[in-house]
Amino acid sequence: MKKLLCLCLLWLPVMLAAREYAPYEALTLDLRTPVRQCRLTPLLLGDGKPGFVTVFSAEKSIDPYEGSFTFPKDTPKIAVFDGEGRELWRRELPCTIPGVWFMPLLPMDMDGDGCDEIYYVANTCERPFDYSGFRLERADARTGEVTGSWRWTAPSHNQANSYKWRFLLIGGHADDGSPVLVTVQGTYKDIRMQAWNADMSCRWKVEIPDDGHGARGSHSTPIIDLYRDGREQFLYGERCFSFDTGKQLFILDGDVWNEHSDLVQPWWNDEAGCWCFFTTREKGDDGKLPRAVMFDQSGRHLWEIAECRGHYHHGWVGNFGPHGERIAMAGRYPFKNEELPSGSCVARTYDAVTGEEVGIDFPIKGTVVDFNGDGIHELHTGGKLYDRTGRVVLTTGKGILVAAKKVLGLPGEQLVVVSPEGRIVFWADRNAFETPLQQARFDTAVYRDNVRLSSVGYGHRFPVLNF
Repeated sequence: MKKLLCLCLLWLPVMLAAREYAPYEALTLDLRTPVRQCRLTPLLLGDGKPGFVTVFSAEKSIDPYEGSFTFPKDTPKIAVFDGEGRELWRRELPCTIPGVWFMPLLPMDMDGDGCDEIYYVANTCERPFDYSGFRLERADARTGEVTGSWRWTAPSHNQANSYKWRFLLIGGHADDGSPVLVTVQGTYKDIRMQAWNADMSCRWKVEIPDDGHGARGSHSTPIIDLYRDGREQFLYGERCFSFDTGKQLFILDGDVWNEHSDLVQPWWNDEAGCWCFFTTREKGDDGKLPRAVMFDQSGRHLWEIAECRGHYHHGWVGNFGPHGERIAMAGRYPFKNEELPSGSCVARTYDAVTGEEVGIDFPIKGTVVDFNGDGIHELHTGGKLYDRTGRVVLTTGKGILVAAKKVLGLPGEQLVVVSPEGRIVFWADRNAFETPLQQARFDTAVYRDNVRLSSVGYGHRFPVLNF
């Protein structure tokens, strides 16, 4: 007992030091131009050398919704930096609308040479909505040379612009480990998917008609290992698909929910030994169904909120309990009669397992990150990083959060913020520390493939909870 006590006393300063944050600027990149939108994803430049690809513009991200679309005053640009922050190349896309839904971007090593290629959607003609001008392009990450161009599958024509001009790229692996690139058109109504092998031959196609049978898409496409056997699947809305065959493995609410879900967050419930799925839903069903539901792997409702109306655009699941217990947040836009300021979020937080409402000591709306690698999350919002007690541990200042995952070879996850002047700062914690178990959680194909989605849809906003 005396020996154990001495060991505990010896380790106590180390344990306490690990709990103190020491944030610093680990890396900076300079875009050398003002920005109002920016996305960033880590990539490999060959021989194990890391780098970063970013797509940015001085124009805000243009949304295809008729009530949001504006004529862009600037074009999107792609730039690649090496791991030391040196710019390797940049290219302007003069005919492409600068917006996350018009121009998804995904780095992926399809040919197996150890260097990622960069896949993105570009418009090659001056007519902004001419299907024939849209291409899936492939660029060499080291030089920017375009090494491939394929006609982009046209979305279903007879639907609103807000529905059809929403494109996604999803990169994963078939059951034998070979790479698979999935291209997607459509979110709210008709949905089309195509999967491509390394040689860009078509592997499979899926079409989901707007026929009132089952959920539509979502704004992110999380990748999971459903059976914990090394095979990957992806979620689009409340549907789960195999990368290998395109087979739909399940749809969480069957034919009951036929609308769009803003968030679908998978998380591994270690105690129950199964995946759980938290979904927050947009309007569209005349208030008949709950706006936020926690499902288990079989599609059973574990719990749901009482509210059946409203646009539940916000949500997260994070390890915010005293010992890292999971908490879920569901938040909606205010109703008109609530007379709240623009950008407000009306939200509540819940025990992710039981659905019991719980209180938190930090702002409710933001991005979840494990900044110091201890398995308990922090939340970034409004230019500040809060720990679970509500303490501000870092002020990143004015700018756009472009990443909140492990993008550097350092302990913990990093925050990446771009300033209005175009300076990209990678924030890390000098005192971050990962146990071997936590290292193993980060060092998985599922984690890396989800990080790869940081420049697609809202893939940068949500944590990877594969443990």
